[in-house]
Amino acid sequence: MKFFEETTVWATPVPNHTYLLSDDKSKLFAYVQSGTNKVYTFKKPIKGFNTRGRKFVAVNNTWGYNTTDADANPRWEVRGSKGDVYVVEQTGNGLTCSCSGFTFRGNCRHVKEIGNKT
Repeated sequence: MKFFEETTVWATPVPNHTYLLSDDKSKLFAYVQSGTNKVYTFKKPIKGFNTRGRKFVAVNNTWGYNTTDADANPRWEVRGSKGDVYVVEQTGNGLTCSCSGFTFRGNCRHVKEIGNKT
């Protein structure tokens, strides 16, 4: 989990916020409104955070926010066949994976690998 500052240049003046996202940017845990220092946290992560057409840069956690408690689900890192590292996570609905195969098919070999171990 990391803080990402949005740097998108919009056609009309829109303030960009800073977001606490999963490493693959698919889940939103919290945000810092532009011009403030207050971290607004969601009770449950928002899945499917849309980053299409938007630009972000990783920034340091200058708010003192404890990111370790934001997501208490068990997680495993699994190395893909081409060396990429994916995160498999246990949720209330079962195992999920950060790879594109899981995003499109709802299943992948990384989930099967962890499922066989648990």
